[in-house]
Amino acid sequence: MRRSVKVIRILTPFVGFAYGGVLALTLGSPTAPFWMIWATIAVAATTAAGLICGYGLGRWYDLSQLCTISVGQVFWWVTALAAGGLVLMNIAVVLPSPMHVNATGGPGGGLGSGLVGMFAIVAAIPVAAVMLGMWRAVGSGAPLGPKDAPVGTRGDEVRQLLALRRLLQGMLAAVGSLVALVTFTAGTWWLLERSLHTEFGSRPPQFVLIFGAFGSTLVGLVYGPAWMALQRRGHQLCDTMFPLHGLDDEAKIVGLVADRQTLEQTLGLNRGFLADLQGGIVILAPLLVGAVAAFLPH
Repeated sequence: MRRSVKVIRILTPFVGFAYGGVLALTLGSPTAPFWMIWATIAVAATTAAGLICGYGLGRWYDLSQLCTISVGQVFWWVTALAAGGLVLMNIAVVLPSPMHVNATGGPGGGLGSGLVGMFAIVAAIPVAAVMLGMWRAVGSGAPLGPKDAPVGTRGDEVRQLLALRRLLQGMLAAVGSLVALVTFTAGTWWLLERSLHTEFGSRPPQFVLIFGAFGSTLVGLVYGPAWMALQRRGHQLCDTMFPLHGLDDEAKIVGLVADRQTLEQTLGLNRGFLADLQGGIVILAPLLVGAVAAFLPH
């Protein structure tokens, strides 16, 4: 089983590159001023999506070594999130548009950005599964560690929480970069369509911001539950290791509070949700990219 996963991980970036290449050759107009820029970014985005798909598959194995989790526990959550994301990402294509956008994908259509976004959402499913799996496993309150493993010490639990946090932060940076590339693709597709004076290109430049905001929201939806589960488990561990209830010795209280604050800082418990997102600044890149594209001269 692990060998087949390794093979898939090797193939996914090539699949992404091939998919992006097909889009570049079949969509848009090669004579348009921005076609080469859009095609290059589109191929880069789909290739990165393939890499992240393989990365997510590998991280699922890492998660299974840190806590007890199964695919069945997250299947329906991931399916619902992916289906909703696919519909909302391409609502301008799926539903009739008052601007009569050409839904065939040719000049004037929105598929040049929509198909890249759809591929990115599908490719990010393994990463979303790992994040949601972390939420289900850690949030359940079950002992950390693989199934049937002996209950570890407090030190083992601290080590596992640190490993889970590093795993979550790494995935946040990966999917944040992918959303940024997809937003770049949407911006350059809009510029391409605008240079051809099509219906899609006549939309206001602020339309590109929708892709950045939507992508960032999706990332937040899968990152938030896992982050909250880690925070809750970390605070429970601090309460167990440094109990303050019933103490009346001032010196002992001060010492325990200082030790607790050190552990909270080590586990990242003193950071808020938005601060964590801002710490991985790449998550804000989609909105920054969208803002730049919205006000580029045209």
